[in-house]
Amino acid sequence: MSEKDKKMNVTSYNQVGGITAGTVNFGPQARQMNQELGGQLLENISKDSKVTVTSILGDGEAFAFANQVLQWLKSNNYENVEGVNQAVYTQPVMGNNLNKKSDIEFDIVIGTKQ
Repeated sequence: MSEKDKKMNVTSYNQVGGITAGTVNFGPQARQMNQELGGQLLENISKDSKVTVTSILGDGEAFAFANQVLQWLKSNNYENVEGVNQAVYTQPVMGNNLNKKSDIEFDIVIGTKQ
């Protein structure tokens, strides 16, 4: 069953306003920085590294997530970070990409959500 074919039924009795379901979300959910992703960054990038964060141009979700990644790096004592840059690529960029340029220089490229 595809995501489009899934249906949800909510029944409410004696409700006087508000949203019965708590939160109603339509469409794909935006990525959020979390402990798992933070742990991966800590494991792969030393705090004295130079890190550049880039998102693909024109994708608001990717840009917002890239800003979360940048703020997480700064709040976890990564001092040599820059971004969020935006770029256009010749091939589609999907997901979250960590590119090692040298032992102490990394690019984090946030592409379209997969």
